[in-house]
Amino acid sequence: MENTFILRKRNRLFLNIFAVALFIHTFSSIFVHFELSIHIPLLAIVYWILLSMLQKMDVNEKWIQFLLLFGLNGYIVLINIDTPYYIHVLLFIYPLFVASLYHSVIPNIILLGITLMEIIYFFNRSFSTFKQTIDYADLFELLFLFFLLGLTAIFHSVFIQKAWKRMEENQSSMERALESKEGYLHLFFENAKDSIAVFDLEARVIEVNPAFERMYGWTREECIGNQIPLIPPENIEASIERVQRVFAGETFHFLETKDMRKDGTYFDAQLTLSPIYNRDNELVAMSVISRDISYKKEAERMLVQSEKLKLAGEIAAGVAHEIRNPMTVISGFIQMMNQDTKSPYHSYTQLIQSELGRINLIISEFLVLAKPHVTTSKEFIVEDILNDVVMLFKPELNLQAIELKEHINSSKTFVLGEPNQIKQVFINIVKNAIEALGENGQLNISTEVAVQNDREITISFKDNGPGMSPDVVQQIFEPFFTTKQSGTGLGMMISEKIIKEHGGSIRISSKVGIGTEVSISLPYRDRKKISSS
Repeated sequence: MENTFILRKRNRLFLNIFAVALFIHTFSSIFVHFELSIHIPLLAIVYWILLSMLQKMDVNEKWIQFLLLFGLNGYIVLINIDTPYYIHVLLFIYPLFVASLYHSVIPNIILLGITLMEIIYFFNRSFSTFKQTIDYADLFELLFLFFLLGLTAIFHSVFIQKAWKRMEENQSSMERALESKEGYLHLFFENAKDSIAVFDLEARVIEVNPAFERMYGWTREECIGNQIPLIPPENIEASIERVQRVFAGETFHFLETKDMRKDGTYFDAQLTLSPIYNRDNELVAMSVISRDISYKKEAERMLVQSEKLKLAGEIAAGVAHEIRNPMTVISGFIQMMNQDTKSPYHSYTQLIQSELGRINLIISEFLVLAKPHVTTSKEFIVEDILNDVVMLFKPELNLQAIELKEHINSSKTFVLGEPNQIKQVFINIVKNAIEALGENGQLNISTEVAVQNDREITISFKDNGPGMSPDVVQQIFEPFFTTKQSGTGLGMMISEKIIKEHGGSIRISSKVGIGTEVSISLPYRDRKKISSS
C-alpha cells in the first residue's frame, strides 16, 4: 500500500496538471475551432475546484485518487458525447497513463475495463460518422492498443508496487537499525560510569553525560556552550599543548593527570582524548573520557608504603638483634663498674648506663616496625602524660628562648591504651617543633574535648616556625622520608601507627613562613574534674 504522504503529493501534482491542461484546452479554443460546448470546460473547472477543496479538507487520499482518475475519464466522455470524432477517442489514453503513474493495480484494472466499454460504445454510437475515415480493422487496432496500454500499466504498477514495498521494508529496517544504534549509543553515553565530554574547536562544551556532572560538579546547563575550568592553573600550559596535538590528529590514551572540580578541589584523573571527524573527514570536535583514579592512586601509595614498612621491619629486626647482643655485654660491665661508688669515673659510668637505657628504648621503638607491638592496654590520663612531656622539655625550651603557651584542660580525661607509646608520640612532635623553631620561637600546646557525639580529646601542637610545603606535608608519614640531615624518617610514621592503633587520628596543617600545627585526636572513656581541695 502506498504511503499516504506520497499519494497526497501525487494527487496535488495531477490536480495542478489537470488545471493547466484545462486552461490550455479552453484558451486554445480561441485560435483553434474545436466545435466544443463551453459548458464542458466550465463543468471541469468546477469539478477541479471541488477536488481541491476536498483535499484541503483532508479527505482520504484514496478517494481523491479515484475521483481524479474518473473525473479525467468523465471529461473525455463529455467531449466524445458533445463532439463525436474518432480522434477524441484517443484521449482515453491519458487517464490510463495517469493511472499507471500511481502504481496502483485496482484503479488501473477498473479504469481499463470502463475505458474499453466506453470506446466500444462510442464507436457503435457514432460509427456512421467514423466509417468514412476508419474501418473495423482500425477499430480492432485501436482497441488492442488501449488493451495493451492498460495491461502494460497494470503489470508495471504490480512491479513498481512490489519494488516500492521492498524499498519501504528496507528503509524501515535501516531506520529501525539506525534508531537502535542511536538508542544504544545514547544509552551508553547516558549510563557510562566514566565521564564523557565533547568540546568544539574553541574548547566550548558541546555535550556532557551524567557521570561528568557527578565527577566535576558542573551541571549540563552550566557547561553547554561555555568554556569551563577543568584544569588546575599550574597545568594549563600542558593542557593547551595536548589540545593542540589532538586537533592535529593525535590521540591520547590513559593519560594520568590532575583535574579540578567546580569547588576547586583536585583529583587524580585518567584521560582519553580523541579527535572527532565528520563524513568529509574534517575535524569538528574533541572527545574527552575521564576516570577518577584517586582511589587507585591511594591504593598504590599504600602498597608502596606497605612495602617500605616491610623492608623497614626486616632491617629493624636485623639491626636490633645485632646491636642488642654487644649492648647486653656492655651493659653488664657498666653495671659492675657503677657499683664502685668511690671510683673517680663513677659519674661517667652512671651517664653511660643512662645512655645505654636510652639506646635500648630506641631499639625497642625501632622494633615496632618489625612486628606488632604487644602491649597491655590500660586506662591513663592524657593530661598527665602531656604535663610530663612539657616538664621534660621545659629546660630545653628555656635554653633556646622558646616561648611556651599551655592551654591544657583542668580535668582528667581517661584514654584506654599504652601511655608510654602516647608519651613517645608527644615527645616526637615537641622535639620536631623545637628543632624547627630554633631560637626565639613560640610553641602553643592545647587540648579540646568534644563531649557530645564524637567523645574525642584533641591535643594540638602549634608553632610559628618556617612551616612546610604541601609536598612535604603529603609525604611526612612515609617511611624514611625526612628533611633533617641526621633524621631516620621513621618518627612521624611510628607516631601515626601508634595513634591509629589507639583508634585516633593525626593531622598536620602547615604553611611556609607561617608555621605548623599537629593535631592528635583520641577517643576517651571518661572525664573527671580535678578536685579544687
